[in-house]
Amino acid sequence: MIPPNQHRLGIDHPVVSVRNHPEAVEKYIRLGFSPSPISYHPWGSVLTLMMFEDNFIELIGIDDPSKFGTGEVNGFCYGRTLGEFLCRSEGLGLVSLHSKDIEADFAAVKASGLPTQQRVEFRRKITAPDGSPDEAVVSLGMIMDTELGDVSNFLCQQHRPEFIWRKDWQNHPNGANAVLEVIYVAPDLRVLEDRWSKLFGATQTKRIDGHVEADTGCGKMVALTFEQARERFAEIGLPVSYTDKPHGIALQVRVKDLKVTEQILVQNGVHSARTTRGIAVTPDSAGNAIIEFVEAG
Repeated sequence: MIPPNQHRLGIDHPVVSVRNHPEAVEKYIRLGFSPSPISYHPWGSVLTLMMFEDNFIELIGIDDPSKFGTGEVNGFCYGRTLGEFLCRSEGLGLVSLHSKDIEADFAAVKASGLPTQQRVEFRRKITAPDGSPDEAVVSLGMIMDTELGDVSNFLCQQHRPEFIWRKDWQNHPNGANAVLEVIYVAPDLRVLEDRWSKLFGATQTKRIDGHVEADTGCGKMVALTFEQARERFAEIGLPVSYTDKPHGIALQVRVKDLKVTEQILVQNGVHSARTTRGIAVTPDSAGNAIIEFVEAG
């Protein structure tokens, strides 16, 4: 089990996977985000990032499926995994957990008893802040459990973080500055409770008002029953679901001023509704994922 209060595996970035990436980028701009420049993974995917100070949202799609298999490790290729997800669904897929020491963190996860797979090392072409071409250098550690559905994770260490955590990518018109929650539905909350207890510590994983919350130290993982999810997001409806297994449905994002955010949504014709916590946009506005904007101190 990961030692309690260590908090080194906080939410790095939830991945929203979409079939039409250019269209999805435009939708996120209408939500008031300022996406990073488009870039590409070596295995055929295209991405852009909604960067915040401590975590971010990755919006990803397929650019060139002929590159599936590039960088394959023991039969695993992230691009192929993404393609398989998009064949059955869109929306929240894998969630990356932040690592500053991939060797130690991956060893700790293995010791917890959770299923682990490959280490993946890759480079991604980027443009440096001064405008020159350069490369991001990244290590991944896959923590996949196919029996649980689309609730798996991977560790991510950015070896050149200055190319990702750029202040000039963190200025969003809607005032967004953090992912506070990644929200799932599950027919049996115990399976996610057990997984998160091993990842984040038993003392950080709790039952609260009938649902499960895991404090990662950088945002929370939240598991709801289908009934709880329908009640929480009754005004906008749930994402299109292609499975009865556990899967992600929503992101809660903190903003500086909810009135400013609401004004942008109204001006851009985005369907939204008030929730008990803030304002949520309909799943079709954000790549088959709900985004709930909240104002928090």
